[in-house]
Amino acid sequence: MATVPVTGPAPAAPAEPSGPSAEPLPDFGGVDVAAVAARTGHPVLGEVAALLLRNWPSAERAVAYYDDGPGPTVR
Repeated sequence: MATVPVTGPAPAAPAEPSGPSAEPLPDFGGVDVAAVAARTGHPVLGEVAALLLRNWPSAERAVAYYDDGPGPTVR
């Protein structure tokens, strides 16, 4: 199979971030996660809400948690 040469200028490199934003993040502390989980039809939002509820048994036992790893493989 033959290849076609690309002509024209090279694509621009992505701009480097200038640093963190000085704008504070919004406070979502008053969100009723159980209500969001019950009302959402979005599969990802539903999974996130279910994970929050599973790992957050009560307001007194709430902890910060961050997981950026891949989830379980669905087959």
